[in-house]
Amino acid sequence: MLPRDHYLKQTFQDTVNFPDGFEKGGLSDIQARLIRKQGVLVNALTMDEVSDPTPDDLHILKVIANQSAPKSPIEQAWTKYLSIVKARQASAPAKSSKTKAKPKPAEPAAAEPAATDPEAKPAKAKAAKKTAKTE
Repeated sequence: MLPRDHYLKQTFQDTVNFPDGFEKGGLSDIQARLIRKQGVLVNALTMDEVSDPTPDDLHILKVIANQSAPKSPIEQAWTKYLSIVKARQASAPAKSSKTKAKPKPAEPAAAEPAATDPEAKPAKAKAAKKTAKTE
């Protein structure tokens, strides 16, 4: 656990969900500035890593848990940030699950000839006889 000031000295970045920056990702300039300035602190608060949280810090945890309405600009900005991240993550797994679903039907199809191994051997034997006849 580190003091609150330690986290406020660091700049928050989320290059995974906002590769082009917070402003281009749907946040206003002011909201983006607040997220960059206080995001590390808010993230540390959610992980219970701040040794001296203020009452305002504790309130933002209630806002994140949907137990209170956002009042301060950072609470509003963080709520919007989280909603954008959740929306992007909800759309991302759907795309990856579709690409994963395609190979799965191919795997059981590949396993079926192995299960019907006695049928596969005569086919190989027939192929061997055909090549022997052509020679």
